[in-house]
Amino acid sequence: MAFVACGAVLMALVGFGLFWIRDAQGPDDDGPHKLTAPSTMSFATYYRAGDESDPHLATDDPKALAWYEMKRPTEIATSYSDELLDNANTSDPDAAQDALQRARNSKRFSVTGAYGHFDKPELALSYYFGLVEKKLTEATDKAPGHVVSSLDEPEETEADSLDGAVMKCADLKVDNWDDDDPATETTVCGWADYSTVGVVTPYDGTLQVSKEDSAELTGHIRSEMRVEN
Repeated sequence: MAFVACGAVLMALVGFGLFWIRDAQGPDDDGPHKLTAPSTMSFATYYRAGDESDPHLATDDPKALAWYEMKRPTEIATSYSDELLDNANTSDPDAAQDALQRARNSKRFSVTGAYGHFDKPELALSYYFGLVEKKLTEATDKAPGHVVSSLDEPEETEADSLDGAVMKCADLKVDNWDDDDPATETTVCGWADYSTVGVVTPYDGTLQVSKEDSAELTGHIRSEMRVEN
C-alpha cells in the first residue's frame, strides 16, 4: 500500500513563495514552443503510462495570471516507466500484483507542466511549483494511513542537458507511518523558459535519485517534450 499512497502523492508536489529573480535577462528566447507527450523517450528506455492528461492545476483567475506574467497556459501531465505496463492483465489479481511490483521497482518519472507565453520564466516556475505543492498537500490529507510528504526549498540548478532555460531542484520525502518500508526520497526538478514550464518527479526503483541525475534527466525530458509551435 505504500506505493499506492506514494502514487497518490507523486503528481502533486512543491511550492513556495516567489523565486528569487535574477538580475540577468533570463533564459534564451528561441520562439514559441509547446509540450507533447511522446509514447517513448529516445534518450533512454521509457514508455508512456497511458495517455497524457490535464492536471487541472491552473487557475483562470486573471489577477493571478497577470501577477505571474503568464498568458494562455495550456497544461499537460504525463508519466513514464522503463517497464511497459499498459498490457497488464488487471482482471487477474496475481498479474495485477506483479504489475504493481514491477511498477514500484521500475525507473519512472512524472511530468506536470504547461505551455503558453511566460514573460518571466522564473515566476512561471514558481507558480507551478506552488500549484503542485498544493496538490501534494491535498493528496497527503486524503491518503490512507499517516502519509507525510515534505519538500525542501528549491535551489537553482544547472545541467549539461539543459539548454536555454532556468532550473530549480528540491528534495522530496514521502513517509508512510503505517508501513515498515523506509521513507521514499527523490529530487524534484523543474524548468521554465518563455513558452514552456515543467516539473519532473523521478524515481529509480525504490532508490533516491540524486540532484545531479534528476537535473540531467529533466533537461533530457524537456528536449523530448518541447517542440516548435
